Amino acid sequence: MNDRDIKGISRIIVHIKNIAEYMKPIISLDDFNQNQLIVDAVVFNLSQIGEISKFRVSPSIKEMSKHIPWHGMYGFRNRIIHDYDQINMSVVYDTVKEDLPILLNQLIDLISSNDNRK
Repeated sequence: MNDRDIKGISRIIVHIKNIAEYMKPIISLDDFNQNQLIVDAVVFNLSQIGEISKFRVSPSIKEMSKHIPWHGMYGFRNRIIHDYDQINMSVVYDTVKEDLPILLNQLIDLISSNDNRK
């Protein structure tokens, strides 16, 4: 894993942690939908995750870590950017609550496995 990969993956981890912090006061989908500042912050960070996953992580890392949904992250970014007014907030909320904690652990494990090889 090269420095660019490490920086890219580390940036994704930071964006996931940012989202988790923003979501702390949110206890339901209704809460989420009623707080436009949090919605905007979460959606922005999700778009950044998608952008980084596409352009800041090398194909070789994506190939060796096929269990991580690299393509799905960028696809989600495309839906956010190109269809912002049509985003299904239930999907965003579920992604944040269910998928991001798993992704965070996968990325931390990926970085840790690289650290252990040194």
